[in-house]
Amino acid sequence: MSEQFAWVSDVSRGEWLRPMENEPFGSVPSLVPPGFEAYARIFHPATRDRPRVEGSWEGLDHEEYFTGTHDIEASLEIQSATWSQVAASFGTTMHAEAQYSRLMRSEDRDVDGSIAPDGWRYSGAHEGSIDANTLATASAVLARHTSTPDAGIAAIWEGWGGLVSSAGYARFFGWELSGNPLRDGLLTARLAAARWGRAIKASLPPREPAPGTGLLSREAAAGPRFGLHADTGRSYVLFEVGANDLADAAWTTRAPWIDDYRLAQSPSILWPDDHAWLLATEIDFDSTLVAGPTALIRELVQAHGIEALPLRPDANLSWDGDDVNRP
Repeated sequence: MSEQFAWVSDVSRGEWLRPMENEPFGSVPSLVPPGFEAYARIFHPATRDRPRVEGSWEGLDHEEYFTGTHDIEASLEIQSATWSQVAASFGTTMHAEAQYSRLMRSEDRDVDGSIAPDGWRYSGAHEGSIDANTLATASAVLARHTSTPDAGIAAIWEGWGGLVSSAGYARFFGWELSGNPLRDGLLTARLAAARWGRAIKASLPPREPAPGTGLLSREAAAGPRFGLHADTGRSYVLFEVGANDLADAAWTTRAPWIDDYRLAQSPSILWPDDHAWLLATEIDFDSTLVAGPTALIRELVQAHGIEALPLRPDANLSWDGDDVNRP
């Protein structure tokens, strides 16, 4: 079995990213370095479902539908969904600067459980983490565009619950259904969204548990951090990880920050030793940004299994951006 990714105490390996701090926080060049040839945005998959028998949620009473049903998952057709499929379901336009909720014609950012006119019900796209399969596919492309595919850095945000200490950590040993699909959701997808590493950012109790009581070793938990953007709380634990490592589907078993491969937290920032490109998944974003050479971005956008579009470095991805789907 391959060894776990090694913790990196030399945080100076991230110093090349300092120019990002000169950019307005939240802008594209504040999350991926300015000056690269091209940029892309990878859209995190969502999940959609509909009743197998009826084929649509339209006209059904959500409060009563699952009454007496013992296997909700078996009663539903469940699929991974792209943002393009969301746009098609709601009759909106997919584009590089799209906001997920506005594809659903909503001004409310919380659109989990929204039902489209074609009868599909959609979950929200995952924030702060790209799924393991998409990352593996993207990493295979990234590995072909660096002279150091086996050497690089994965930066993991220190604030994920249960990482540095046991604060903010929770396990779900069972799942009790309430009969309300808007609360129970899609089972596996909802569990992934509810778990500590995805949607619950660490909130410390009155007495903070000691470093090393979480997933990371005491040495890594108490060691140096690489911090970006001053007081924004973006501090990261660094690990030795190459693009080829993540292109292997078994990468989740080697990551010290993961204890359940089914709910794998992806790196917040990833770069090779030659700095040929950078991949960043901002903790509050439901998409991932990549900066690199034009050939890389072209291949990434065309890769099967990834939904990605070229992105202008001056694109506005904020909630106040000029989304063509704004209601």
